[in-house]
Amino acid sequence: MQIQDFRIGWRLLLQERAYSAVSILGLAVGFAACFLLLGFVHYCLSYNSHVPDAARVYSVKQRINVFPRPDWGEYAYLPLQAAADASGMVEASSIAKQLDLPLWNGAQRHPAELRVVDPAFEAMFGLRALEGDVQAALTRPDGIALTATTARKIFGAASALNQYLRVRKETLQVQAVLADPPANATLRYDGLLGSASAAWPEPERGDHRSNFQRRGGVYLKLKPDTDAAQVARLLQSAVNADPRDAVIRNGPMGKKLNGRNVTDVAMAAMPDVYFDEDLASGRNSGDYGQRGSVFALAGIALLILLLAASNYVNLATVRTLRRQREIGMRKLLGASHARLVAQFLTESSVVALLATVLGLGLAWLCLPMFSGLVARQLDGLFSPASCMLALLGGLLTGLCAGVYPAVLALRVRPAAALAGRGDHETAGGLWLRRVLTVLQFATAMALSGATLAIAWQADYAAKADRGFDPAGMLVLDLPQETGKPAADGFVQALARMPNVRGVAAMSEAAGRDGMKMVATLPGRTGEMVSMEYRTVSPEFFQVYGLKALHGRLFDPARDQANSQSRVINAAAALALGFATPEAAVGQFLTNGDRTVQIVGIAPEVRYQSLKQTAQPLAYRIAPAQVLAVRTSEDAATAHASIAPLFKQYFPDSVLELQSAASLFGLAYADDVRLARMLASSSLIAVVLAACGIYVLSAYSVQRSRKEIVLRKLHGAGRAAIARLVGREFAVLIAAGAVLGLPLAALAIRRYLAGYVEHAPMGAWPLLAALLLAALVALLATARHTLAALRISPALALRG
Repeated sequence: MQIQDFRIGWRLLLQERAYSAVSILGLAVGFAACFLLLGFVHYCLSYNSHVPDAARVYSVKQRINVFPRPDWGEYAYLPLQAAADASGMVEASSIAKQLDLPLWNGAQRHPAELRVVDPAFEAMFGLRALEGDVQAALTRPDGIALTATTARKIFGAASALNQYLRVRKETLQVQAVLADPPANATLRYDGLLGSASAAWPEPERGDHRSNFQRRGGVYLKLKPDTDAAQVARLLQSAVNADPRDAVIRNGPMGKKLNGRNVTDVAMAAMPDVYFDEDLASGRNSGDYGQRGSVFALAGIALLILLLAASNYVNLATVRTLRRQREIGMRKLLGASHARLVAQFLTESSVVALLATVLGLGLAWLCLPMFSGLVARQLDGLFSPASCMLALLGGLLTGLCAGVYPAVLALRVRPAAALAGRGDHETAGGLWLRRVLTVLQFATAMALSGATLAIAWQADYAAKADRGFDPAGMLVLDLPQETGKPAADGFVQALARMPNVRGVAAMSEAAGRDGMKMVATLPGRTGEMVSMEYRTVSPEFFQVYGLKALHGRLFDPARDQANSQSRVINAAAALALGFATPEAAVGQFLTNGDRTVQIVGIAPEVRYQSLKQTAQPLAYRIAPAQVLAVRTSEDAATAHASIAPLFKQYFPDSVLELQSAASLFGLAYADDVRLARMLASSSLIAVVLAACGIYVLSAYSVQRSRKEIVLRKLHGAGRAAIARLVGREFAVLIAAGAVLGLPLAALAIRRYLAGYVEHAPMGAWPLLAALLLAALVALLATARHTLAALRISPALALRG
C-alpha cells in the first residue's frame, strides 16, 4: 500500500457521499455492538483477576439441605476457617462477614456495605492503600478502612485519614483509605473492619471460630500443590462432626435426606466463582453469570460484525461492478494486479478505520445504557489497550472485506469493460452474496423470535396471579437491631394512621425468597413431614384479603402470640397424608410434648417465582420483621406520611418502602435484561439484513434490466414484473426462515425449561419473527421494485 492509495480512497469516499455514508454507518453500528458485547465478555471472563495467585484462593460455598428449596451460596459456617487452618494445607485464611450497619458521621447516616475480615485479607486480596496503614485498620479494635469512593461520599474533598465515624455505639477511626475493588470482583465492600473490631457485637465476635451457628464468607489460600478436593473433604468432615449436625441428621428432618449430608460444603477457586453453576442457580443468581451465555454473547457480537462486514462487501461489490471502465482503463495504462489489489484493500481499510472510530464513539455514547442493560459497571471498557485492539480489529476487518471486491477487479477484461460489456458478477459471486443475505435474515429471525418469547414469558410471569391483590400494599422491613417494644409500638402507631387500612407482620414478603424456615409435622402415618413455615401476625390474612379454602384462617380475636393453631396450604395437607385438604381441618398433630391443631387451609400465595413449584407450607403466629401495610395512598405519599413516625421509633435507620407488586418483578430481572439485550441485538440484525437485501435488490434490478424490458414488450403487466423481482427475495426469506426459526424454537424451548408454568404462546413468536422479516424485506426492496416498474424499454435496450 502507498500513500497515493489512501488519497485515492479518500477522494472516492468524498465523490460518492451517499455510498460512503451507508458503508461507514453500517460498519460503525456493527463495530459499536461488537465492541460493547466483547467488552462485556472480557469483563465477565476477568472476574477476580485482581486477586494475587487467584487460582490458589478459594471461596467456601455451602448448601443446607434441610432448608426449603436448598441452594448454594458463599455463606459458610465461620468455624470452617479454624478447621482449614488446623489442617496445615492452608497458607492464609480470612472470613468476610457482612454487617448490615450504617456509618455515622456526626448526625449524618451513610449506608455502607461493611465486611469483617482478618488481617490476612490484605495480602490474600491484594488490597492497595491510597493512604494510611491497612494492618492498623484490621487489627485495632477501633480501626476501619474505607474505599476511596466511600471516603469521598462521607468526607468530600477532605482527607478521610484519622477521621472518626460511628458504627452502632462504637467510635472508629479511619486508619486507611483503599483503592476501590474492581467492578468485576465477586466480593464487594465499602469498608473493612478487623475481626477484633468493637463494632462487631459480642458474642459473635468471640465465638465465631467455634460456633457453627455463625455464618459468612470464608476464603482460603491453599499452599502450592495442595489438593483442593482434599481440603473440601476435610471441611465436610468438620461440618458433619458438629453436634448440632448430628442432632438434625438423627431427627425427623434428617431422615428425609436419604443419606445426604445435612449441610454440603464445597470450594470454588476465585477465577471460577463468577461462573460457578451452583452459585448461579441460587438465590443470588444475579451476582453470578453463566459461561455458556457469555460465550453466546461473544458469538452474537462476532456474528453482528460479520453481518455488517457482509453488507459492506455487498455495497463494495455493486460499486466495483459500476467501476468496470475505470478498472479496465487502469489495466490498459499498466496497473499491475498487485497495484489493483493494494488499491481496493486500501479503500476498504479506510472505510473500516473510519467506521471503527465512529463505532467507538457510538459505543461510548451507548455505554451508560448498555451498563444498565447488563447491570454491571463497565467504566473501564474504554482503556487504551481495548481501543487499540478495536482499531486493529477494524483494520483486519477492512482488509478481509476488501478481498472479494479486489478479486472482482482482477477479473475485469479491459476490452469488454471499455465496450460496456462484462458488468456482471459471476454466478458464484452472486450466490455467495445471496447466502450472506440468507444468513442475515436467519440471524434476524432467530434473535427476534427468541426475544419475543423471552419478553412474553417474563411479562407473563411478572403479571401472573399472586394469590392476593397487591394494589395499595406496601412492604416495610423493620431494622434488624430493633427491640421488641419499639417494634410493637411502631406497628400500633402505624395502624392508627388515618390512611392505613391494616398492618400485618410476616417473616418474609411474597415475591422474595430471603428468609427460609423449615419445620416438621407428624403425618397421618406417624412419619415426620418437613415443610416450610412462615411466621405471621394474627392480622396477616385479613390485611392480605385472603379467604380460607376450608376451615378458618387466623383471627386477631381468637389467635394470639403463643397460639397452637396452624394454617397450612393444600400441598401441605396432602403431604401430611390427608385424603383431601378439607380432611385436614380440625385435626390435632402431636410432636413430642407439643400438640398443634390445623384450623384451616389457606389459598395459594406466590411466594416464589414461576420457576419453582408450590411447596408444602405452614403458617404459625410469631413475631416477624417484615410489615405489610395496606394503605389508600400512593407509595410516595405514604412514604412522606410514615417517615416521621419511623424516625421517631428508629432514629438510626432510614425508612424504605416497596410496593408489593414490584417485588414480583425482582425474580425476573435477569430475564428482562436478557430480553432487552436480545432486542437490541435483534434490532441491529434486522437493520443489517434490511441493508443487505436493499443492496442485493439494487443489483438484481440492474442485472435484470433487459429481461424486465423484454417481458414488458411481450405484454407483461406491473403485477407480473413485481412478482419477477420479488420472487428471488421471497426465496431468500424462506431459506432464512428454514435456517433461523428452528434455532429460535430450540432456544425458546431451552429457556422455558427453567419455568414450571409457561405463558400461552404457542408458535406466535416464530410467526411474528417471520412476518417481521418479510415486512422488512418488502420495505427494503420496495424502492428498487418501483424502479423496475418504471424502466423505459427504449432506455434499457439502448444500454
